[in-house]
Amino acid sequence: MNHPALDVLFRQRDAWNRGDRAGYLAECAPDIVYVSARGVAFGREAVAQSLTDAYPDPRSMGTLALDILNVEVAPAQVRVVLNWRVQRDEVPTGGAALLILAERAGVWQVTHDATVSTPAPTTRPSPPAGA
Repeated sequence: MNHPALDVLFRQRDAWNRGDRAGYLAECAPDIVYVSARGVAFGREAVAQSLTDAYPDPRSMGTLALDILNVEVAPAQVRVVLNWRVQRDEVPTGGAALLILAERAGVWQVTHDATVSTPAPTTRPSPPAGA
């Protein structure tokens, strides 16, 4: 599906992969609500702090990949469900997110982001049963 709101997510991904936190956040509404295991952040500045705490430098940000699972389009609003993965030198992380994007004054922005992390896949095989 092609929709201008999805372009916002792809610009965010590209900014993330450049280590450009400001570019990533530029796609968020000033009054974004961000929900994660670290709590609820209200506003772009609070989201910036939450991301800085979790990813203190561009190297720690790694490479972000998105897998869009569902898109629901309503007038001036789009809801997106996706899986995300961040590949870093350390163990990769990933999870799922529900994002709401709204068109305000002709500009699409992320207004709500509820993100959950899932356990990273094991990096070594499990021992055989009975071992």
